[in-house]
Amino acid sequence: MMSYSVPFKATSVFLSVFLLYVVAVAISLMTGPSGIDASLLVDMPFFPSSVTGGSIREHQPLNATIVTWLLLPRTLMALLCGAALGAAGVLIQGATRNPFASPATLGVNAGAMIAIVMGSVLLPDITGQYPVVVAFTGAIITTLLVFRLASAISHSPVNLVLVGMAITLSFGAISAGMLMFFENRLDGLYTWGAGNLSQFDFQAVQHSWPIILLFTLIALFFARQLDLIALGAEQAQTLGVNVRHTVGFSLLIAVILSSTVVSQVGMISFVGLIAPHIARGLGCQSVWSRLLLASVVGALLLLSADIAARLIPIMVSDSHYSFPAGVMTTIAGAPFMIFLLTRRNRVGALGTTPGETGIRALFSMNPNRTLAVLSLLCLILMGLSLFSQIEMTFMHLRWPRVMSAAFAGAALGVSGLVLQTLTRNPLTSPDVSGLTTTAVLFIVLGAVLYPGIDSFGLMLLAISGSGFALILLLTLSRLTGFNPLLFALGGLCLSAFSATLISMVLVLGSNQSSEVLIWLSGSTYAVTDERTYPLFSAVIILLPILWMMWRRLDILQLGAYLPTLLGIRVSVTIALLLVMVALLSAFSVAAVGGVSFVGLMAPHICRVTGMSSHRHLIPAAAITGALLLVSSDWLSRTVIAPFEIPSGLLVSGAGGIYFILLLLSGKYIQRR
Repeated sequence: MMSYSVPFKATSVFLSVFLLYVVAVAISLMTGPSGIDASLLVDMPFFPSSVTGGSIREHQPLNATIVTWLLLPRTLMALLCGAALGAAGVLIQGATRNPFASPATLGVNAGAMIAIVMGSVLLPDITGQYPVVVAFTGAIITTLLVFRLASAISHSPVNLVLVGMAITLSFGAISAGMLMFFENRLDGLYTWGAGNLSQFDFQAVQHSWPIILLFTLIALFFARQLDLIALGAEQAQTLGVNVRHTVGFSLLIAVILSSTVVSQVGMISFVGLIAPHIARGLGCQSVWSRLLLASVVGALLLLSADIAARLIPIMVSDSHYSFPAGVMTTIAGAPFMIFLLTRRNRVGALGTTPGETGIRALFSMNPNRTLAVLSLLCLILMGLSLFSQIEMTFMHLRWPRVMSAAFAGAALGVSGLVLQTLTRNPLTSPDVSGLTTTAVLFIVLGAVLYPGIDSFGLMLLAISGSGFALILLLTLSRLTGFNPLLFALGGLCLSAFSATLISMVLVLGSNQSSEVLIWLSGSTYAVTDERTYPLFSAVIILLPILWMMWRRLDILQLGAYLPTLLGIRVSVTIALLLVMVALLSAFSVAAVGGVSFVGLMAPHICRVTGMSSHRHLIPAAAITGALLLVSSDWLSRTVIAPFEIPSGLLVSGAGGIYFILLLLSGKYIQRR
C-alpha cells in the first residue's frame, strides 16, 4: 500500500472538483469551429426534445446546432468514458495489487483494434452494422487471454504488464500491416484507433451511460473486499473474503467498463493509470472513496485532454482540426508513469517482488552441435531465399534484402538476449524496451519533415532515437538503483509514448502514411546496399565485442551482489552493454524498420535447447534471429506472390503464436 501525507477533506475536494467540472464543460462547449460566445450557452437548448427521435437541427441557429449536436455529445462522451476508465483503473490496481496496472495493461485497446480491423476485412457487413459488438468481443477475449497467460508465468505484477505489452505489440504489428495492405478499405480506422471522441448525435452516449453507471455501482459492492485483499491474500481469506471470486468479478467489471469505452471511442490510454493515483494522492485510502473520486477525476482528465486536442491545432495553425484525445492522454500519461517509477517510496513493494521468471529447457543438446545445425540451416535458407525463382540478372535486387534480413535478425536476437540477461526477465526485448520504437519514431518524423532523406540520414535518425531512449532509461535506472523490473516498465512507457506519436503522424493524413506503415510493421522491401553496408559493419564490429564479454554476462545474471564481489564494475558494464544494444537496434531499424518479437523469440529458442552460458547463447541467438527474419522475408515474397506481406508482420504473428504456446506449455518457471 502506498501512503500519502495529504489529508482527505471530502467536502473541499469534491467542491473543488465540481468547480473544475463547470469550467471544463464551459470551455469544451465553447471550443468549436464556429467561435461560440460564452453568452450563447446561457439559454442554449442543449437537450432538444428530439434527441431520441427526429431532428430539429434545421430550426436552430448554426451555433446552437454545433453546440447541441457536436460539442455537447462530445463533452458528455468524454465525461462518461473518463469516469469509466478511472473506475476500471481502481478495480484493476486493487485486484492485482499493482500500482502500475491500468485498463491499457489488459490488452483491451489492442484486442478491440485488431477485432475491428480484421472484422472490416473479413466480415465487413457485420462489422459495419455491429461495430460495438465486434470491438467488445475482441477486447474481452484479449483481456482474458492476457490475465491467463500472466498467471501461467508467475504472480509477479510486472509480468502482467509485460505480457500485456507483448500481446499488444503482436496485435499492433498485425493491425499496422493490414492497414497498409488494405489501405483503401480500412481508411479512417487509425483515427478511431487513436481514441477519437468526435460525436454527431447522442447515440453513443445513450448506449454507454447505462452500462457505465450500472457496473460502476456494482463495483462499489466489492470495495470492502478489495480493501481487505490489499492486506494480503492469506489475511483476507482469514477475514472471510473469497479472494478468487472478488478478484475475478472486479477484473470482469473493469473489463466491461474498459471495453465499453473502446468500443465507442477507440483506444484511450493512461487515464485509468493516472486517475487512481491522483485520488490516492488526495487522501482516499479506502477503495470505496477512491473509486468515486477516481471516476470524477478520470472524467475531468479526459475532458481536459480533449479540450487540449482541439485547442492546440487552433493555437498553432489556426485550424479547427483536432487531434484524437487518446494521443493527448498518452503524451501526458507516459511521463507520469515514468515519474512514478522514480518515486522509490511508491514502488518499494513492486521493486522487491521475489523471484524472477525463466525458461525450462525442453531438451539438452551439445551446444557446439546445436550451433553447427543452426548455422547450416541458416546458410541453406539464405541460399534458397537468394536463388529461388529469380534470374541472375536481378540478383542485385535480391541480395541486399536477404543480407539485411540476416544481419538485422542477428542484431535483434543478440540485443534481446543481452536485455533479458540484464533485466533477468525473458519477457524483455528491444521493441518492448522502447529502443526500436523510438528509433522508428525518429525515422518517421524525419521522413515527414524532410521527404527524400537518404539512407545515411535515416541511419543517423535511428541512432539518435535509440540513443535518446537509452539516455532516458539509464537516467531512470540511476534514479531507481537499476531495478530490473522498473527498467522494464520504463521501457514499456517509452514504447507506448513513441507508438502514440507515430499514430499521430498517421492520423494527420500525411502523404507519407504508407511509408510510415512500412517502417512501423517492418519490411525488407526496397532495401538497398546503402542500408545493408552500415548494418553489416555494426554487426561485424559489435557482436564479437559482446561475445568477448560472455563471462561478465554469465556473472551478471547471478544477481546484484555477486558481480561486485567478483570485481566487476556493474554500472559501467551495464552501461556499455546497453550502448551496444542500442546501436544494434538502431542499425537494424534503419535497415528494415520496426520488426517485433525477433529479440524476444531468438533467446527463448536457444534456451529451450539447454544452452545456459553466453559463450554459446550469443552466437546461437544471432543465428536464430537471422533464421527468423530470413524465413519471414522468404515467406513474405512467396505466400501471396506477386504481392508481398511485410516480413515484420509475419514474424510478429508467428511470435505471438509462439509466445502463447510457450506459456500454455508451462515451460516458464519461477526462480527464487
